Amino acid sequence: MRVTSSSFPDTLKYQLDTLATKQARLQTQAATGQRFKIPSDDPRATRKVLELQQEAKRLAQYNDNIETYSETLNSIYSAIQALKKVSDRSGEIAAMVDDIKSTDQLAAYRQEINQLLEQAVQISNTKNQYGFIFSGTKSDIASYNVERNEAGDIAAVNYRGNIKSPEVEIAPATAITVHIPGTNKTTTGTSGLFETVNGSIFENLIALRDGLEGGTREDVKNIRDNVVPNLMLDESAIIHHISRIGSLEARLETAKTMGSRRMDVTEEFISREVDADMAQTLVKLNEVQAAYLAALKSGATIMNQSLLDYV
Repeated sequence: MRVTSSSFPDTLKYQLDTLATKQARLQTQAATGQRFKIPSDDPRATRKVLELQQEAKRLAQYNDNIETYSETLNSIYSAIQALKKVSDRSGEIAAMVDDIKSTDQLAAYRQEINQLLEQAVQISNTKNQYGFIFSGTKSDIASYNVERNEAGDIAAVNYRGNIKSPEVEIAPATAITVHIPGTNKTTTGTSGLFETVNGSIFENLIALRDGLEGGTREDVKNIRDNVVPNLMLDESAIIHHISRIGSLEARLETAKTMGSRRMDVTEEFISREVDADMAQTLVKLNEVQAAYLAALKSGATIMNQSLLDYV
């Protein structure tokens, strides 16, 4: 197509403007290391980056949930370990009770059991930075309160929480709960730690303490026939939860490892979309600069020839 002398300046200006725009964009990419500065520079890449960034946020939230639940699980495990010691010692004392023990020996046992009962209640009201860990979803209130007799000893322990266990997502479509209700006397949901369908460690410790205080042959028989087996059930409940914690720790660790890998891959994909290929960018920049200079030179030559036509 023939270009008239009158239209050539406009055509040259358009070509130079186009090359200048490309040159400016490539210079920005070379300076910032990024392929685009505003969404309109590359709408497709912008949309993909936004989607990847949303995915990265979700993965980061999963990791935060895992960290939070890992801390809670550590608090629960420490409390259960302390309760296991209470259970072990109370079981030892109950097993030693017989008809030949003196009144003083039984009184000493009673005093120790009374302290173990106080310790069990203290453990049941363990609190971390997220609330009372054995209150279910009512973590803002203490898990248990006590009623005391005239002597100041614990006569009853009452649960104030609920049997609900809060869940949180640790991966897409994967929710988990690490919480243990202090009391759950039903056969559904997570079993209780201190009180289950099989009994209550508080009631069993109170029964053991009161039996030691009576010290009669009937009291001793009741301890051996009823209290000892019940304390063994309490120990089984504790061991069950220790095993459960082990499996939960493994799940959290696996989810954390997989989440970290997905996070790394997502960040790499974002980098591929956003970061400029510096070698390719510099080559293109040199090509555009050369084309710009060539256009200027050829344009100047043609314009000079056009001016000579008028001389």
